[in-house]
Amino acid sequence: MRDLLTGYEVNEATWFYLSSLLIAAVFFRFGRIWSLRNVDVLLLLSLSPGLLLVDPEQLGVVLVEQPDRYHFLQTLGTTWLFGGAGLVLVRLLCDPLFKRRPLIEPNLAAQGLVFLAVSAFAFLMAKVVVEPPSSAAQAAVTQGEKMLRRQDVPQTAGGATSTAAGAAATAVVEVVAPPRGAWKDRARIRELAARIIPMIAHLAVVVGLYLVGRMHFGDRRQGVAMATLYLLVPCTSYAVGEVEHVLPAAFCIWAFVCVRRPLVAGSLMGAACGSLVLLPVFLALLPLWFVFYERKRGMLFVLALVVVGGALQVGVLALTSPDVPEFSGRLQRAVQTVVNEFAGETIAEGNDSNGGVWNETNLAYRIPVIVVFVVLLGGLTIWPRRKTLEHLISHTAALVVATQFWYSHQGGVYVLWYLPLLLLVVFRPRLASVAVRGSGDPGAGWYEPIGSHVPVGTGLGRGATRLRN
Repeated sequence: MRDLLTGYEVNEATWFYLSSLLIAAVFFRFGRIWSLRNVDVLLLLSLSPGLLLVDPEQLGVVLVEQPDRYHFLQTLGTTWLFGGAGLVLVRLLCDPLFKRRPLIEPNLAAQGLVFLAVSAFAFLMAKVVVEPPSSAAQAAVTQGEKMLRRQDVPQTAGGATSTAAGAAATAVVEVVAPPRGAWKDRARIRELAARIIPMIAHLAVVVGLYLVGRMHFGDRRQGVAMATLYLLVPCTSYAVGEVEHVLPAAFCIWAFVCVRRPLVAGSLMGAACGSLVLLPVFLALLPLWFVFYERKRGMLFVLALVVVGGALQVGVLALTSPDVPEFSGRLQRAVQTVVNEFAGETIAEGNDSNGGVWNETNLAYRIPVIVVFVVLLGGLTIWPRRKTLEHLISHTAALVVATQFWYSHQGGVYVLWYLPLLLLVVFRPRLASVAVRGSGDPGAGWYEPIGSHVPVGTGLGRGATRLRN
């Protein structure tokens, strides 16, 4: 960042303090201290110290120089993240109990929110440009490049969706970049492609949050507020270049944007499942969304999810395998890897060196955690029987948060998986179910805000009121 702005230098800890003050100034309700909005803001900010502690090098603590302090801070950070995820889960499970959802506008005009969002996005993307690409982004581009050239890839280094994104980014850079000068260097092309993937993913999350606010909440300003808060929360800055953190969240948010179209929503959820190589945890959302759509539309959602997720995985393996026997063997190994990851065998063998709360000494305690998760999944799926968009948002967020407790690969660290969903829960108004029309198509008015919570003339267009009873 110092290459762009002379003298500019803000480390992770300083950004936490600055962004916390800025978030409090814009979103905190100073006129009513004891309010749900203030609790939500504090809950969002409480997650960031855990991400700082879990990677002590961000605080200047190096493993070689201070091993004891390094491991202590890492353990403290993991515990902090698990505790924060537990509080978030309780908040999400209690969300249906809050029947009154008054519209709470930010302490800043709409034009100021837009300016703040654009500025925050520019600073975050500058961080992506200046800092070295993450290992996951580099692996996605490398494997995507080999997929484009039908070259053999010995081992899958990322999810199928990440590989496809790497191939698309590489193809775009090769088309746009001039075929001379420094762009003849393949390393520079790969580096630029690795930077493009997280930039597009974060842009997709920001636009998706705005569209959910506009299309489903009926208020453009709330959409801008969600996007602004997403960009200001320190968690976003800490993992701004991590593809495996933001890519599933981007597809999940766009599934909510297209929630009225089960085929499109299912396809996006399938892509979200394909973005994880070790374990497609977003498959746990399938029963919930199926019950939400009910029968025929639910079957369309399931079909789209399975087809897209399976096609991505099979397609990537087919394009990176030299022959049919090798493809068959890799497909079997991919399935076995998912089974081993779910069973925790990679932890028991000591092959997971990425940290996390689970290790070979406490692996037995992971079984009851998975059992509790399955019970929670069943409860949220069958209750209530008829679900509205309110239930779908809060229950989806709760299940994604709950996966953090048993996910063996750096469990608890993937805050960006559920951060956009948590913002939807925090900002959503009280929604009312509208009767399905006789044609069988719910149409554009499937879910609409209750009139008493829709601001007249704010974010609804010129002279619009949209008050329906």
